[in-house]
Order: sequence, then structure tokens, then C-alpha cells
Amino acid sequence: MKLLLPQILLLYEKIEFFLQIKIKNKKDLIKLQMFIEPYKSLKKIFDDEKEALLYLISNDYVNKHIKCNKCEHETKLNLNKKLYVCRYYKCRKAISPLKGTIFNNLTLPLNTQLHILYLFLGKAPSSFIASSLQISKNTVSSYNKIFRKYLKNKQLLGNRNIKIGGRNKIVEIDESKIAKRKYNKGHKVEGAWVIGGIERSMLKNKIKNENKKMFLLPIEERNVDNIDLIIKRYVKKGTTIYTDLWKGYNNLKNIGYKHLTVNHSKHFKDPNTGVHTNTIEGTWNGLKQSIIPRNRNKKDIVLYLKEYQWRKKNREYNVWKKFLKD
Repeated sequence: MKLLLPQILLLYEKIEFFLQIKIKNKKDLIKLQMFIEPYKSLKKIFDDEKEALLYLISNDYVNKHIKCNKCEHETKLNLNKKLYVCRYYKCRKAISPLKGTIFNNLTLPLNTQLHILYLFLGKAPSSFIASSLQISKNTVSSYNKIFRKYLKNKQLLGNRNIKIGGRNKIVEIDESKIAKRKYNKGHKVEGAWVIGGIERSMLKNKIKNENKKMFLLPIEERNVDNIDLIIKRYVKKGTTIYTDLWKGYNNLKNIGYKHLTVNHSKHFKDPNTGVHTNTIEGTWNGLKQSIIPRNRNKKDIVLYLKEYQWRKKNREYNVWKKFLKD
């Protein structure tokens, strides 16, 4: 569905706002374009379904050349039907260019799907997407969930057996409750417990405070056994682990890790050892800001964790191209 002219003029400015990037000079514009493709360059594919399909094919985001899986002859693109059709006159089998992609079998026109995706990647709220594209908020929420599931599945496939840390590496580990707002005193706060770790490097006894690899996952029961299992699965033996004084981490030295702590009741950074967990705690702040309160629940939390990790991992890339290319 086409946008109204005032919405078109304001859209890119809105995307800048949602991404929290202020455009003041050319350098800022380049920074924004690293995050997402300029809206003007994609407007044509958002307005026309045929243009959307041609865009995906020409950029190798979907199947460019397909052989007929029935007779092995070449196929030809029928743009009106939006299908590859077998050239062999006795066969004429039709195959969707979108087969095997996230866009196959979805109900909305392809150009609208791409428009929702663009705004999703630009961190636009569901209400803004719904009003801009003149579709229901429930539809937007459904598509956003599809996109998050896609990111989750991609990461699960790509991160098998990958561990962070190692010799001369520091991993900060902490856990936090991603909860809904507490409206009444004494009322039980619903939400999900999450454990996470962020790798930092240590060079010549100087800590390079730079985010590198990370893991985030929900944890049902916070106890020593579960903590040990998670850390052994995601952190290499011999890693130096920084945590607070919570008793769940007390066994780390016994399972192959160097373990240093900071007492948060006294200071955020230990004045003697320099140990702190500020990096992972900053991650909690960013994560909570990215999830609206009603979605902070056990059912949906893993989707938001994987989305956050994907965005963090690809923060120096154009997320539009990265999503479609992956």
C-alpha cells in the first residue's frame, strides 16, 4: 500500500529517531546508512510488487536461476504471475522465486512485506508501522514475530558449538530479570530471568574494554548446577570470569575457570583488582529498552534476546542488506 506524501517525507526522519541517530553532517548520514538502506532508494520496491520481486532477484536475495525439479529444463520468469515457469512445453511447471525464503507463503503482497521489514529493522514501533502502511497492528505484530523467529533460527544454526572467552580473555557474566512494570507495592513482578556473558580482551595486563562476543539466554532456575552447565556450554575453559558475589557462581574455580568478583554493595568497580561487570550490566539496560513491557515474558523473551544479539553483532553493517543476504 502506498504511503501518503507527508508520511513519505517524514519516514526517513522517523527512522533516524528510532535508531537514535541525529543527522547533523555527512559523517552522521554515512553512519545511518551503515544501519539501514536509504528510504528513497527503496521507495519504488515498496510501491510495486513486481519491482519488489525484481529487486530481490537482481540482488541475489532470492532464487535467481531455477531448474525445473520435474524435468530438469530451464525456467523463465513470468513477472505477471510472479513465478518461474518451465520452458519445456510439455511440462510448464511453475516454481516460486521465493521458495525457501522467509517471504514464501506469507499472505501480504511482497512489497508490503519488505516495507514492514524495513521499518522493523529501523526499530519503528508497531503502531507507527500500522498507521503508515494502513494495516492492522496485529498484522504488524505477526510479521515482526516472523522476522524475529527468522533471526533466532539463523543464529541457532550459525552458533552451534561456539564458545566465548579463552586464555587471556575476560568474560563478564551476570543475570537479570527482564520484567514487566510493577504497578502495586507487594505485587509479584512477572517476567523472565536471563543470564548473559560478554567477552573482553586483556592485553599486557591492560583490559581492553570493548564488547566482542556474547551469549544471552533465559534461565528457568537460578542455581549452581544450572549456572555451571550454561557456563561450560558457552565459555571456554581457562577463561577469567568476572561476576558479582551471588552464590550461584561459587563453583566456577572448581570447573576450570579463573573467577574474580566485585562486591556491588561497596562499589561498582573493585578499587584493588579493577574487576567490574559494567559491560554486561550496560547490556541489560539496552536490552530492556528494546523490549516493551508487555513483551517481557517467558514465552517471547528468547526471540527478543536473539534479535538483540543479531543487532549487536551487526551494528557496523547495513542491517537491511545483512538480513536479506543471510
